[in-house]
Amino acid sequence: MNNITIQSPAKLNLHLKVLRKRPDGYHDLLTLFHRISLSDTITIQKRKKGFRLSTNRRGLETGEGSLITKAYRSLQKKFPELGGVSVRLEKKIPLGAGLGGGSSNAAHFLLGMKKLFRLRISRKELFKIGKTLGADVPFFLMDTSNAVAWGIGDKMRSLPFPSKLYFLLLVTDKGLKTKKVYQNLRVRKKPVSLTKEKRVAIILSSFFGTKRIREAAGLAENDLESSAFVLRPSISRAVKALRSAGASFALMSGSGPTVFAVLENREKAEALRRRSQARSLPYRKLICHTF
Repeated sequence: MNNITIQSPAKLNLHLKVLRKRPDGYHDLLTLFHRISLSDTITIQKRKKGFRLSTNRRGLETGEGSLITKAYRSLQKKFPELGGVSVRLEKKIPLGAGLGGGSSNAAHFLLGMKKLFRLRISRKELFKIGKTLGADVPFFLMDTSNAVAWGIGDKMRSLPFPSKLYFLLLVTDKGLKTKKVYQNLRVRKKPVSLTKEKRVAIILSSFFGTKRIREAAGLAENDLESSAFVLRPSISRAVKALRSAGASFALMSGSGPTVFAVLENREKAEALRRRSQARSLPYRKLICHTF
């Protein structure tokens, strides 16, 4: 096998609680990750030596700052005789959107390299590399659609998910820097209980898995919304537009600016797309589903 093509799906945060700010400046959080069908495509082609990354997205980092490049360098350290590759990344996931596109790309590149070169590397070792690349990367290395994560998002547990949910996403190409959102965040003085929030996430996952979306809406929240709404007021307006159109569940994903509604089926997602009055906002509408 000389080449491999793999899908690199996005994620949504169906719930996100900031537990505390740590002495090192990072934030401990708890989140419910959900993999969705909005995907990039990665093609890896063997070459004699060297590494080359190209993409259809103008302005995207393809040098040493790219997570895919960093993932390749990490594999090179472990496997000094590793062959060269040309990588083509076809982007559909918006940049800086709170959808985990860069983390997904890094994770699926690692999985693709393992398969293409038949690398003898354990799941534990892949996770170790993934954690050095980004807090969301380990989720994409898991064979699951749904997981609760905590710490800085790098500790996690897969949760069974028997259903297929649909989502109406409002996305924009004008990204929002995660660092700015956290810098602008006011963290409660009293730390939030991790044990309690894990229970909430498991209950939420059960609600989503049985399509009890109204009940989920009463529990789910995203603590980063307060900061992101100040930095980008259009995010708040987008959430309100979805709710005004009849969405029982509307939330921002991650650190934004993407917002989404959760629906039981495609028909309801299509109906909400027609009703939503988001034309005056800098967003476009996408329908996707559980991946």
